[in-house]
Amino acid sequence: MKYFIITGTSRGIGASLAKKLLDENHHIFCISRSNNQELISISKERDNKLSYYQFDLYNINKIDLLFEDIFKAIKNDSEIESIYLINNAGVLSPLTPCEENKTEDILRIVNINLIAPMVITSNFIKHTNILNLDKRIMNISSGSAKYLLPSQSSYSTSKAGLDSFSKSISIEQMNKPFPVKIISVYPGVIDTEMQSEIRSVKKEDFPFVEQFIQLSKEGKLQSPEYTAEKLIELLFNENFGNEIIVEDLALTT
Repeated sequence: MKYFIITGTSRGIGASLAKKLLDENHHIFCISRSNNQELISISKERDNKLSYYQFDLYNINKIDLLFEDIFKAIKNDSEIESIYLINNAGVLSPLTPCEENKTEDILRIVNINLIAPMVITSNFIKHTNILNLDKRIMNISSGSAKYLLPSQSSYSTSKAGLDSFSKSISIEQMNKPFPVKIISVYPGVIDTEMQSEIRSVKKEDFPFVEQFIQLSKEGKLQSPEYTAEKLIELLFNENFGNEIIVEDLALTT
């Protein structure tokens, strides 16, 4: 049995990933702030294994207990083939100049985009450290980590931190007896609620808003389904982990 732990599965890329990974030989653990009833229903109809955890990743101090529950279920299986973690959950707001950001908004974006994946990754490695099998972590980053725009200081900083964290973990795992492979991926510009949020921002707050509106009008946004397909191809690729920061998803397969 292959096991998948995916965060942010209520909609967008996360929902598409979980849906495409449903299979009789897969057990998927979904984590999101609200349940995805469509996904739960599909898994029941197909008799696929899916465990759903309604959990707000802002609650950093409760992640340890969450992963104890998840790995209790996984370790009951005597024939684990592989375990995969996809840190997908993320938030974009606030989309305003730094001095206009509320403290609670800065804390939320850094907690969810950076601190939560760090704590989750720590738990994943701790619980799989002695397992001699295929273990992979895919962190969903953003081109905003490298290509900076105004009014995205908190978002860009959190994603740049995720990239650095991924590179650090890769170095730590190099000499481990049963290493975990890890990458950080820029998935592209995708037609999700996050893009809708960008297009709704006032021009005085985000001067580049017209460019994002134009991308949508011209049909140049990737669909979540296409993006999920490419991410899954990358996840299963034999060269996974050779390149830690994957900046162009289209060139990886």
